[in-house]
Amino acid sequence: MREVTPETAAAYLRETGRVPNDATVRAQALGWGVSNIVMRVDVQGQPPIVLKQARERLRTKALWVSRLDRIWTERAALELLATILPEGAVPRVLFADTENYLFAMTCAPDDSVVWKERLLEGEADAAVASLAGTTLGAMHAETVGHAALQGTLADTVVFDQLRIDPFYRTIASVHPKLSDALDRLIASMSTVPQPTFVHADFSPKNILVHSQGLTLVDFETAHAGDPAFDLGFFLSHLLLKTLRAVPHEQPFLELLDAFWVAYRARIGPLLDNDPALILRANAHTAACALSRVDGKSLVDYLDSPAQDGVRRFATNALGTAPASWAELMDIAAQEMRLNR
Repeated sequence: MREVTPETAAAYLRETGRVPNDATVRAQALGWGVSNIVMRVDVQGQPPIVLKQARERLRTKALWVSRLDRIWTERAALELLATILPEGAVPRVLFADTENYLFAMTCAPDDSVVWKERLLEGEADAAVASLAGTTLGAMHAETVGHAALQGTLADTVVFDQLRIDPFYRTIASVHPKLSDALDRLIASMSTVPQPTFVHADFSPKNILVHSQGLTLVDFETAHAGDPAFDLGFFLSHLLLKTLRAVPHEQPFLELLDAFWVAYRARIGPLLDNDPALILRANAHTAACALSRVDGKSLVDYLDSPAQDGVRRFATNALGTAPASWAELMDIAAQEMRLNR
C-alpha cells in the first residue's frame, strides 16, 4: 500500500491523474481521530477536498490495530446517509482508490469548528445539541429495515475491534466486578429487535459546526446494530464534559435535555417498538464513560478527582440498571454534588 501524507499528497494526485501537473497543490493534516490519516487538499482552481486513508496501527499509547478495509465501511455509510440527511450533513464521496485504501470526499465549509473544541472552551449551545438529536434520530428512524444494512454495513468486526474490545472488554479486565453487566450489555447488541444504522463514533469531536448547520465525519465503525450504542456513546461525551464543568454545569445539563427532546421527537415508533432502548442506552452511557478513563482511548480533560467520580458513577449505574434517563442523571448528580 502506498501511504499518502500531507508531504506526498500532491505527487499522489498528479501521478494518478486527479489534478493537473501544473496546478498548485497544498495539503495539511486534519485532527480527526486516531485511526487514519486525514488531509485537506487545496488544488488551484478547484474546490478543496479531503483525502482519508486507513492505517492499520492506531495512534494510541496502547497497542491497538484494526483491518484496513474498514475505510470501505465509511464509504458505504456516507453513501447511505447522503440519501437520508440534508445536503451537507455528511461529506460526498468523490473517488476511491481500492488498492491504497483511500478515498476523497468534499470538504466541510471553511467556517467549520469541531464542536468538542467549543464545549471544552465552555460554550454550551443548546441549539447545536438539538440539531445533533434531530440528526441522530433521523439516522436511526430512517434506516430501520433499510436494504443498505444488508451489505458492507452488516459486518461488525471493525466495530468489535475499535469499540467493544478496547472499550468494554478492557474496562471489564480493570473492573472485574462489572464483567457480568458488561457481558450482558455486549450480548444485548446482537439481539436488538430493530437494528438501525449505527454511527458508533457519534461524538462532539466528529461534529463540525458551521453557519449552515452541522457536518458529521468519521464513519469507519458504522454498522447495522443497536441504536442504543450511539445514544450511550454520545451522551457519555456530553456527560463527561458536564462533570468537568462542575460547579458551572447547568448549561451542559441543558445540552443533554435539548438533545433528548429533539431525538425523541424524531424517532417516533422506534421507541414504541423497542421499550428497552432507553435502558440499554443508559448502560452504554455508563460503560462508555468508564471506558474514557480506564479503557484504551482516554480523555485528556478530566483531573484525578473527576476520573474517580466517573468510576463511581459508572459502577453505580451498571450495578443498579436505571430504567430512565432521569434515574441515570440522579446518579450523575450525586457525583456533581461531591465535586462542588
